[in-house]
Amino acid sequence: MLYITVAGLITFSLFILEESFQTIMFGTWPAQDAKRWDIVKTGTDLMRTTTQTMRILNYTAGWIQPIAFISYRSYALSADYYVKALTAKVFANAPHLYNNENVDFIFTPRIVKVISNNSILLTSGKIGVIVNNNNAKTYGTLTVSGILKQHNDLWVVDMRVIQ
Repeated sequence: MLYITVAGLITFSLFILEESFQTIMFGTWPAQDAKRWDIVKTGTDLMRTTTQTMRILNYTAGWIQPIAFISYRSYALSADYYVKALTAKVFANAPHLYNNENVDFIFTPRIVKVISNNSILLTSGKIGVIVNNNNAKTYGTLTVSGILKQHNDLWVVDMRVIQ
């Protein structure tokens, strides 16, 4: 009886976290339709917190019910994937919401501009990436990771700074 009670307490708590994630996810859908990227970003932040809580509970006590442990581990991984994809959508539509935050994205520049002997500014419209001018390399698609900051009318990640 004690095992059933404890296992039920753990799995029910994980179930409520799953429902919480789904409620947040459902809330992001009409916000996306309304182009309210600020609300969608808030949703991604809440979903990230919810899956982190789920992961902590599952890895701390979820092992008591191995089948539920496997299921909720898979759910958290799937939820992380959804959050990652939705974050990419928000970033593509409203990069300003990530001001002073670490961002990761794939970037293809349309304009290459030398800004000093050591630096090149690559831009694609709203986003710019500053890179070292170490060689005469042509810049194709880049994987960018760094802190997004506003610079005039452009949102810029300075890749010269080692993260």
